[in-house]
Amino acid sequence: MAFVLSLSSNDDYGSKFTGGETVMLRSNILDYWRSFDDKQGLETPSIMRFLPPTFGRCIAFDPRIPHGVNKVCGSTDPRHSRVAIHGWFAAPETTFFDDLEEESESKAEALEALDEALKPLIEALGTGEIGRVVGFLAVKVEFDEKSGSVSQVTAVCDTLVADPDDYRGVVGQDMEGRDVYEDPVSDVKLTIEESLGSIQISEGVSGSIVVPFEFS
Repeated sequence: MAFVLSLSSNDDYGSKFTGGETVMLRSNILDYWRSFDDKQGLETPSIMRFLPPTFGRCIAFDPRIPHGVNKVCGSTDPRHSRVAIHGWFAAPETTFFDDLEEESESKAEALEALDEALKPLIEALGTGEIGRVVGFLAVKVEFDEKSGSVSQVTAVCDTLVADPDDYRGVVGQDMEGRDVYEDPVSDVKLTIEESLGSIQISEGVSGSIVVPFEFS
């Protein structure tokens, strides 16, 4: 997982320097033919994403996605030009926050509950029956302090696309005779959300867990 952290001044962007946007190929281009629409043009904005270097913005992404930096013009003074820190995160691992961050009974309980939820989930994903995808997904599981149940499951990093070697296209028709296409990305995300959303820990614990999934 790569990242770019922008330290440029918002006041200087567009006035003392231009460019410096992080440029990334849009995900629909990576899966071009499945979402092809001959009624849409292929001008640059529909192919590439341009993410402005606003102060404090941290962009985390799969480095396999074609990416780069838009040409910077203007001031060469680092106080008034594009300044960024970029690099790579270590191998993804499950990360605990707040009350679950320190070694404790609460963390041990949460880890055990997570393991119990992951066992059937990984088995289900491994069969390929839900659909095959490739890419990276990091999911944040937040707990409600009062009840100990999961309050929210959200994706904090998502580069999933359908596996082109397994994509089956039309899988049936709806009641009006319209083609129904396989959507393995949504199916996989929903399965993960339902499985992790069932985790239960003790009441009175405030915290969250980020769980990484890598599909190849």
